[in-house]
Amino acid sequence: MTANGTQNTRRTQAERVAESSRRLIDAAIALIAEQGFERTTAAEIGERAGYSRNMVRDRYGSKEAVLEILLETEIAERLLPTLRRERAGTGMDLVLGHVDDLLHGVWTAPENMRAMLVLSFEATAGPIASIRDWYAKLIPRFQAEMAENIALGQRDGSIRADLDAQREAETYVSYGIGLCFRWVMFREGFDLPAEITAWRARLARDYTAT
Repeated sequence: MTANGTQNTRRTQAERVAESSRRLIDAAIALIAEQGFERTTAAEIGERAGYSRNMVRDRYGSKEAVLEILLETEIAERLLPTLRRERAGTGMDLVLGHVDDLLHGVWTAPENMRAMLVLSFEATAGPIASIRDWYAKLIPRFQAEMAENIALGQRDGSIRADLDAQREAETYVSYGIGLCFRWVMFREGFDLPAEITAWRARLARDYTAT
């Protein structure tokens, strides 16, 4: 019991480990979003999390191991499902739904989004093959999915029949990547939510069958 009569609950070792792991991952996300993975050191992650400079190496062995956890949990298990939620409806609903999911991700998890995007641009020349391979598989898969959604919309009558689904899917993905790149480059001076909203309006206008 404490001096004021309340119960003094002690955390278990597992709870302390879980908290420290969470703080280390959050610190890694913040640092990657700010300065990229290559410029981030294991010591910085430990210090940003409020621990010693050796915490990352003692816990995980290297900052690369932290990156693997970040990719597997924060991005693959949490962020990507938010950006690619299962949706029903017409092909147009699915096309616009992906834009809505992107906007939702930017609003609800901006640091996670920015870290994921910074990693994607670093992947083009970064030394960690796993990052390049991860994104090299993700982008074509998403583009193929978008082409299927456009083709579905052409079949159900919600999207113009004269569009080239494969070409539009490529343009869709490239434009989205361009917006994200500008957001990473101009952190304070680029209003990504506003640009995504305007992009959605253009898609709705230009794709809708008349």
